[in-house]
Amino acid sequence: MDRWLCAFLLGYALSFFFSAGADVWLYLPGAGLALCCFLLSYFQHIRTHLIGCVLCGILWGTGNAYFVQRTLISDQWTQTTMTTVMQVTSVSHHHPGLWRITGVLTKLDEQSLLSRPIARLQWYQAHAQAPQRLPRQGETWQFSVRLRHPQGTRNEGGMRYHRYLLGQGVNALGSIRSGQYLSGAVSWRQNLVSAVEAALGKVELKGPLLALLVGERYQMSDADWTLVQRTGLAHLIAISGLHLSLVAGFALALTWHAFGLLVRRRSRRDQLNLWAYTPWLALVLAMAYAALSGFAITTLRAALMLGVVVLHKQLGWRVSAPRILLRAVVVVILVEPLAPLTTGFWLSVMAVAAIVFMNWRWQRYQGRWSRFREWWRFEWLITILFWPLMALWFGGVSLAAALINILVVPLVSFWVLPVGLLGVMAAGLGALAAAEQLFVLAAWPLQQLWPQLGWLAEQPWQWLSAADLPAWPWLLSFTLILLLPIRWLQRGVAVAVLVMCQLVYEAIPERRQLFLHVLDVGQGSALVLQRQQQALLIDTGASWDGSVAMAERVIMPFLESKRLRPELAFITHTDRDHQGGYTALQQRFPAVRWLGGASTTPCVAGQSGSWREVQWQVLHPTQESGIGNQSNNSSCVVLLQFDNVRILITGDIEKTAERQLLARLAPVSAEILVVPHHGSKSSSEDYFIRHVQPSLALVSRGRNNPYGQAHPEVVARYAGHRITMLDTARGGQITLWTDGRRWQAWQPLAQHFGSWFDVDPHDPSAR
Repeated sequence: MDRWLCAFLLGYALSFFFSAGADVWLYLPGAGLALCCFLLSYFQHIRTHLIGCVLCGILWGTGNAYFVQRTLISDQWTQTTMTTVMQVTSVSHHHPGLWRITGVLTKLDEQSLLSRPIARLQWYQAHAQAPQRLPRQGETWQFSVRLRHPQGTRNEGGMRYHRYLLGQGVNALGSIRSGQYLSGAVSWRQNLVSAVEAALGKVELKGPLLALLVGERYQMSDADWTLVQRTGLAHLIAISGLHLSLVAGFALALTWHAFGLLVRRRSRRDQLNLWAYTPWLALVLAMAYAALSGFAITTLRAALMLGVVVLHKQLGWRVSAPRILLRAVVVVILVEPLAPLTTGFWLSVMAVAAIVFMNWRWQRYQGRWSRFREWWRFEWLITILFWPLMALWFGGVSLAAALINILVVPLVSFWVLPVGLLGVMAAGLGALAAAEQLFVLAAWPLQQLWPQLGWLAEQPWQWLSAADLPAWPWLLSFTLILLLPIRWLQRGVAVAVLVMCQLVYEAIPERRQLFLHVLDVGQGSALVLQRQQQALLIDTGASWDGSVAMAERVIMPFLESKRLRPELAFITHTDRDHQGGYTALQQRFPAVRWLGGASTTPCVAGQSGSWREVQWQVLHPTQESGIGNQSNNSSCVVLLQFDNVRILITGDIEKTAERQLLARLAPVSAEILVVPHHGSKSSSEDYFIRHVQPSLALVSRGRNNPYGQAHPEVVARYAGHRITMLDTARGGQITLWTDGRRWQAWQPLAQHFGSWFDVDPHDPSAR
């Protein structure tokens, strides 16, 4: 049986490398071929059943990919504001000036939808637009909404947001213009979460407690997130396998003792076989706890794996732990076909695999402190095992995570969680005063530890940034050497060889080359020049009220992933989509020299210099046309030259500034042109393009932006001059390489590896 499951998983894994999901006319012959393999194996005893299982895995993966792509919204839906009817299916989140609502779209412009896509909508300044209450789970609302495809920014080092949305089953994003309540009653979970939130109103650490007890994390502040990530406690701020196991364990003990009180004679308990029922009752209570999170994906995954374990134990199947893990993974994939697109899936599987590995690798301790010693061994094992993943996905590793967990997890397990759940029960029954007192009691140990944990999170020796660590392949190799069952002498030799190889690799002189990265920051601009592990920045992306600045979401993670440290930076002008991340980057890199925008040094024509053999020259604005870069036409225009390759950065200049540049005979000729004003119709006049004579035009803009950029006339104008155009809205980040004579440009995350889940629905060429 397990070989069948392994073959199925192999085929399922192969389906993620396909460029598209199987269409119906391919799916049916594939299913027929798999059936033939099983029939040949059964009747003719030809060993083709494993091939059939591989085909079943491929069909399961590609079939789900097909249905996911069928539920994506049409391009026509993104062109204008539409009226839609939504059934709210998740607890709505609220932030200052922002409401976030998730639900199923049932109608669009009075037409019923058969596909029923799931949409995640944002309502900015909702109170000012409509003085109504927040839409709540279980209700049906009518919204005037502008939809967009479920795509986020695509950059190296950044979060693959489009994969996250697919893993969450979200088929559309959008922003609400107005809305009104239609019908429906508020769900029990929305009422419970509202009651818990009301009872937590005056309790410190409201955000972490709300996340821990009911699985809602919208009250977590940025400081709280930074603390739990940098101390290795992020797994506690979710209803996950640890919490479900604890609840199941408590329920098992309480149920068995309750049976003992009801049936006092042991022989009678054995005769009734009560032990056979207690695990199922414990599992039911664990599922009830999972329902508190609305069966979120992480919780459902943990519940399924727990159910597989209980089933094996109850049926008396003598199966090794790795085989139980294999079967649990298959069950999760059958229920959640897109689970591998989420990081939580891999973290959950690896955590269980670490327990299995520990029991195989080392013998169990004996003696008085055996349980504590085994727990301590597991904590440092899981910490070391997760180092490569933490460095790759979260930008650093916590050295004290094992020690912190061994102190905090018992407090959460045996104090915070039980007392907090009593508070949730009290809040659900309407006893808010009692619930508040229970929440205060539950939060007390965390309140005592939180300042110390905050201090630890800020210590540079405790949190090592990925930029200060070896690259993740080296870190993975080091981790494997530590965990392999070899002698310490052999392990020391292997580590020494690994360190020597890394030193030799780093000693290899870098080629004479320059990289230009046009980052995908939505509707805005952010460019990074990379040379000799240093960086020159031009613009810093947008920063809007109620959201994290693009500098923190995109630019900083990109710099860390490339291990770059900026030395010089330009801000073309003071619009928020170009200057939004200035403050954050200035604080993060205080030694950077800034020119233009809100910096103390204006960007004015005549300035020039050299940065690591890259010559830069400011061509605009002049003293007369505007110092301070306050408007589009006073944008800082910079010409970069690396040997024979010239790159022209134009900011948001319009026709007036283009004419001024040509009237002054500015040296605008360049091989690479960053298209002015994101491709706006107000820029890129024909005569300006003819004078620049670029071979490549780069556009930085947002998908489905409300300004109609890049304008079709502008796109046609560049095409008329036979100029290749690359667009961040179609494929994400743009990277250009040059050695000073030749150059090459590509988009590293445009349908990466040709996989179906990275296809950009906004790009017609990717269909």
